[in-house]
Amino acid sequence: MAEAFESVLVVESDDRRRRRMRAMLSREGFRVFVASNAVDGLASAAHAAPRLCLVSLALPDLAGLRAVEVFGERTRAPIIALSEAPTVVQVVEAVRRGAADVLSGQDVEERLLEAVDQAMLKARTDTRLQQVREDVRDQYGFRQLLTQSPRMLAVFDQIQQVARTDATALILGETGTGKELVSRAIHDRSRRRDEAFIAVNCGAFTETLLESELFGHEKGSFTGAVGRREGLFEMASGGSLFLDELGETSLNVQVNLLRVLEEMTFRRVGGREPVRVDVRIIAATNVHLEEAVSDGSFRQDLFYRLSVFPIRLPPLRERREDIPLLMRHFLDELAERHDTEPPVVSADAMRAVLGYRWPGNVRQLRAMCERWVITHGGRRLEAHDLSPALSSLPSELVERGPAALRVDTTLALKDNVGRVVEEVERAYLFQMLQRHRGHQGRTAEAAGITRRTLYTKLRDYDLDPAEFKDAAAPSADAR
Repeated sequence: MAEAFESVLVVESDDRRRRRMRAMLSREGFRVFVASNAVDGLASAAHAAPRLCLVSLALPDLAGLRAVEVFGERTRAPIIALSEAPTVVQVVEAVRRGAADVLSGQDVEERLLEAVDQAMLKARTDTRLQQVREDVRDQYGFRQLLTQSPRMLAVFDQIQQVARTDATALILGETGTGKELVSRAIHDRSRRRDEAFIAVNCGAFTETLLESELFGHEKGSFTGAVGRREGLFEMASGGSLFLDELGETSLNVQVNLLRVLEEMTFRRVGGREPVRVDVRIIAATNVHLEEAVSDGSFRQDLFYRLSVFPIRLPPLRERREDIPLLMRHFLDELAERHDTEPPVVSADAMRAVLGYRWPGNVRQLRAMCERWVITHGGRRLEAHDLSPALSSLPSELVERGPAALRVDTTLALKDNVGRVVEEVERAYLFQMLQRHRGHQGRTAEAAGITRRTLYTKLRDYDLDPAEFKDAAAPSADAR
């Protein structure tokens, strides 16, 4: 549906088709200007300032793909190319030259309104994206973070508040929500911005290797230590050290981290002399630290020391208004990187994207966008081109409570098996959390899985243990 006073220019030499398109668009509320040739069309565009142009590739005075370029340059509006029977090569080339879409003679009747709506939506999204970029840059000074979500804008305010200090910041959020980007934003707006910013994934090392990585070691302190080595705390002195996945560290490492936070001194592995540093600590985790403290896997005193200024990042499913903006940004960025054109996203594909839960959050969305750029660069992306998880999302996966098992006979057997397994896992974990009143340690033990596996599955199925703390245990029938 058109927004108020949006104008569309139709440049088509076929009288019947031109009249038909004008009638269809007028009924949808657009102000429609028409022309039968390029000269008249460009003259109309000069005073009508159309938001969208539909241009035939068979005009008597400007034939072929050059029409796309000319009208695009002169109007600065999205162009939908009209061709009687376009080849795949012609479609790809038209999109490469700037066309938002290409309609064949048959498509004009069947897809006109959808194509116009999509082109208009893309234009509005591009305009909004540019506005968001400018607003975020002007108000917050951020270049890598994009949002129009009130919850994320509140996070931006928190970043500004804590960046002015040297206080320890603890960033909480699911995997892929952008914790490292937030940590860099804190550093870049702090007094330490000109000094080092060093990031380390604590979950990627064993206990011994992590201690050596963080604190360094002396010659001969362990097999392979052929000389003294500075650790990341020394390398980051004067700047900021970002400790990602801090919830995965051992209790022994946590003791040493607490000492550094409180005294800004430590000893290298195998060393005796204390080393003094001046480091701003920014930590992050996707683990529920309160639960980890209660079951003894994370030190309470370190948790309190880290929680001076907690920042919670919302998952992508809780900021869906950002999905079109982020998707447009990633598609444009990645298309340029891979030297191709971004795909034209259909309305059905966008609905599927907006309806998906995105368990991997922004990182998963970006990875999907890169896949779509590679497989459908310069072409139309339909819902059936998406992965099965997006194109055939079972609604019961986003419902609360165990759902009855269902199959979809329109899908292959392996796809149904995957759906059923997901439903069984979610229903099982829902009941186990009820039984153990949300206690993750007991739930993991009873389920025969590790706590880390449980964390992952709870995130994937959008189950919050806190919601089960006051729940009654399931009845015998439910068990």
